[in-house]
Amino acid sequence: MTKVFIIPFHVKRMETSIMPSNLKAAYVSCYVAGDNYIEASEKSLKKLISDGLHPEEILQPIHVMDSKDWTRHVDEKWNAFSASLPTQAEFEKAIKEGQIVYGPFGSYS
Repeated sequence: MTKVFIIPFHVKRMETSIMPSNLKAAYVSCYVAGDNYIEASEKSLKKLISDGLHPEEILQPIHVMDSKDWTRHVDEKWNAFSASLPTQAEFEKAIKEGQIVYGPFGSYS
């Protein structure tokens, strides 16, 4: 059982970014393991910056779920995007390896 924090962010595109150049900003949730939300937030901020996403704001609320609940979470929150998100096994492997998983990006230009 791994505790996963769901931390929503408002981000803006940096010069070199994973975000397409025609988009300026987006909302995205980071899924990250951590002992507490502070540790999870710090990990998420580092990942966002390394991917060329300037974190404008950490949004509220921050949620917590167990990694084994990923499929149910996707079905409830992101069903329309499920094909583009990791499978349960992929998600658990990524979390176990200390990676941060992005939810769908809600972007605007």
